[in-house]
Amino acid sequence: MIRKPNNWNEVQEFSDRQKLPLGAYVCKVKQVRIQDNSFGSQLCMLFDISEGEYAGYFQKDYNGNTAQDKKWRGVLRVWVPNDDGSDKDEMTKRGFKGMVTAFEKSNPGYVWDWNENSLVNKQVGILFRNEEWNYNGKQGWAVRPFRAISVDTVRDESYTLPKDKPLSATTNVAPTNPNNGYVEVEDDELPF
Repeated sequence: MIRKPNNWNEVQEFSDRQKLPLGAYVCKVKQVRIQDNSFGSQLCMLFDISEGEYAGYFQKDYNGNTAQDKKWRGVLRVWVPNDDGSDKDEMTKRGFKGMVTAFEKSNPGYVWDWNENSLVNKQVGILFRNEEWNYNGKQGWAVRPFRAISVDTVRDESYTLPKDKPLSATTNVAPTNPNNGYVEVEDDELPF
């Protein structure tokens, strides 16, 4: 006979997680923080969907996840400009300004003051895209936050879905040669 575990009545059974359809949603920012890494600084905004059929989606997803290392999946990450004059930084500035403009258009009277905490409790549209993932030998596709847009753009459905983002060809390929992943080629084999 199988012994009944002590906490049997409290154990949550596995269930299918509801998948978020590709699209754009009106969201509300719950928390913000700046995260630094070797590539620069990112503004990380934890949000949840605040309108429509999927309102509260990320809170429900988080509450229903029984893993010990569960994470909040509604996070939009935006690179913070370095102001170093590089071409990459100019692209970063354009993306950051697009995010700021989306917040200002979505919250009448709000003016960005370079204080990231002023974004908490503000509404913004979040556009999602399909992204391919690879983790622990498994691979698949997920709908993930892509960029901020105005709530009017979401409500009017006047947005364009971004292209899917597949993994790069080298993301899941382990090096098979002893040269630390580099392949030796002869000069006449170079493609340029």
